[in-house]
Amino acid sequence: VAARWRHVVSPPGSSVAACRAGPACLRERRRMAGGGSGARVAVVAWWWWASRSAALRAPSGSVAARWRRGVAVRGAAESGKNKNVAQTEETSRDRVMTFSYDTERERVYEKPVYKGTGDGMSGESGEYDVVVIGSGMGGLACGSLSAKYGSKTIVLESHIKMGGSAHTFSRVAEGGKYSFEVGPSIFEGLDKPSLNPLRILIDALDETLEVETYDGLGYWIPTSNHDATGPTRYWRFQLGDPEAPGGFFESLREHAEDGELAIREWKALCRRLKTLGGSTTAVSLLNLRQDAGFLATTAGSLPFVTTHPDVFLDLPLTFDSLHKTVDELVTEPFLRNFIDTMCIFCGFPAKGAMTAHMLYVLERFFEPECAYSVPVGGTENIARALARGGEKFGMKLQLNAHVDEILLEHGRAVGVRLKNGAVVRARKAVVSNATPFDTVKLLKDADSPRLNEWRSTLAKLPRHGAILHLFVALDAEKLVDGKRLEDHDSWRAAVERGGSPAHLVVQDWGRSMQDSQNLCSFFIPSVKDPSVCPPGKHTVHVRPPFPQ
Repeated sequence: VAARWRHVVSPPGSSVAACRAGPACLRERRRMAGGGSGARVAVVAWWWWASRSAALRAPSGSVAARWRRGVAVRGAAESGKNKNVAQTEETSRDRVMTFSYDTERERVYEKPVYKGTGDGMSGESGEYDVVVIGSGMGGLACGSLSAKYGSKTIVLESHIKMGGSAHTFSRVAEGGKYSFEVGPSIFEGLDKPSLNPLRILIDALDETLEVETYDGLGYWIPTSNHDATGPTRYWRFQLGDPEAPGGFFESLREHAEDGELAIREWKALCRRLKTLGGSTTAVSLLNLRQDAGFLATTAGSLPFVTTHPDVFLDLPLTFDSLHKTVDELVTEPFLRNFIDTMCIFCGFPAKGAMTAHMLYVLERFFEPECAYSVPVGGTENIARALARGGEKFGMKLQLNAHVDEILLEHGRAVGVRLKNGAVVRARKAVVSNATPFDTVKLLKDADSPRLNEWRSTLAKLPRHGAILHLFVALDAEKLVDGKRLEDHDSWRAAVERGGSPAHLVVQDWGRSMQDSQNLCSFFIPSVKDPSVCPPGKHTVHVRPPFPQ
């Protein structure tokens, strides 16, 4: 299917960039989910692509439809139209959505229809101190903390579920319910007070989150030739003391081309970032910001600063790209690729990830009793915990309320207009947790030098590629070729030491981890949380960490 898709949307001479899925609708795409079942395996797969022209009305599987799509893409590429500019100018929500709500009054575009997605028509007029658009982690964090510190706050969510990318959907097959994650899967430090900003939020709101823990990440890599030949083998990155049996240094000695060099270079990287790393314990990551307010929000770190004055020399590194420091100190290929895989937890390879991310890894991942966490019942329970915490302080969460416009007066945001026409006023601030591309469209025809500069900047950003998500349900007890799931060596390796639900599959360890066709992650939450599927079954979420 993927090969056929690439052929259809990328005919000879066309621009692949012209047909990739744009950021403007990534948020809604991430929320899309579907299901199907079979006797052996239930598979749900979605490939997000750019919204199709309303004129392409032929059945999707027909030769005519495929030919027209190819012509449309080729025509867009040849016309030279800047798609980045177009996505900042388009204001029709129905145009950019990749699916139709099941209760929409009128459908202008022919798109798949998904039950239970609402119509975005809820919400009432009112006045608040702070109006937050979107109930992702950022929106819920802003809304709940604003409420705790005395502001009358409302969070407006277009979907019928909160959480943004921290979103769970369910499907029923053969009488059993299977739950799948569509967002982040691997979390560290949610089991107890830690440096994890999510855990800090939960504690600040006096909330609880039930989790199961594990202490390692599985890697599936080629043989020692590192060239994708021969059988794939398994190794495990173990959290905690790197010198301990089975620890990180033991893995480097066994798998790196030059294990001792890799260890020396890793220690050199740790020394280089030691002072900055120590600062993460002196000031919360929640307090980091990239403007002058940095001085006020990090004032609590003064005791650390007075004993480590050299931290000022390294402050520019905090928000700089990690690859600059790595390039100076690390040459061993295995170690460089390992660092890249650690950076995928923030969504980027080392070239693009802030150094602050690696500071967290250095400070936390190698501490005794450090553990990854699986939220019991799914990651949407993180969102529920933040929502409960905010509601205790009076925060209102309104679902199925699509914001159609941000209202401006004298150059200042003073409220929003909802899809149903209701106006919600904001005395202090309007905060958008939507993407920059969605946010700039909500400003409609507003005109100012700063806004025009923002639109121009967004138009120059590279377009985001599509991401494939594969959701699979496995029958662990069924015999296939005389074997159950537990009879396979690979499965036993995957769940050893109390269960490791998180794994990375590398096609060629010698290729860059930034190569979207080289790295894939899969997560098996049912290894630690059996509540997500019936007994004797497992659920698996497979996806590449980077766009395709």
